[in-house]
Amino acid sequence: MRALLLALLLYVSSVARAEVIDRVIYVVEDQVVLQSDVDFEKVIIPLDASPSPFWDRPGIDAEQIVVDAAIIRELAGDIALYQPPDDAVRARVEAMRQRFPDRASWGAFLSGRGLDEDGLRALIRRRMVVERYLARTLRADPTDKAAWWASCNALLTEVRPRMRIRYVPLGGSKSK
Repeated sequence: MRALLLALLLYVSSVARAEVIDRVIYVVEDQVVLQSDVDFEKVIIPLDASPSPFWDRPGIDAEQIVVDAAIIRELAGDIALYQPPDDAVRARVEAMRQRFPDRASWGAFLSGRGLDEDGLRALIRRRMVVERYLARTLRADPTDKAAWWASCNALLTEVRPRMRIRYVPLGGSKSK
């Protein structure tokens, strides 16, 4: 009991000095969408050679892409079919690392975003779940981007109303 009280006291004292390091902007079902997720999406698109046109849909900003990705991950759930193998995730991260001239610049890129390679692998795995779900669900050919985007947008238009999507403004929450 004494240890619990001490831990609570330490927590309360640290909260008083806490700084905002990130912000929840949406909650999709039970998935939290952070401002850092949106910021990272803006940076990752040119670095991650994704086979899916999902990440560069015309007229769709990074915030909407991240929310749409959360919706698709909800649809995919924990079904093994949509989970990428570890070696595929590692290969994708390695391909990104190769875009940097040396290990120091790669390390600076990661640390500048509060990541290490394990954290980046987790983010890439989440992207790959979205891609695998869409590859198995959409009937359109991804090389025909216009048809693929139309198919993707039709899917999202159909499922979005069934999802609980809450926008969290600064200072409170409301449903969207």
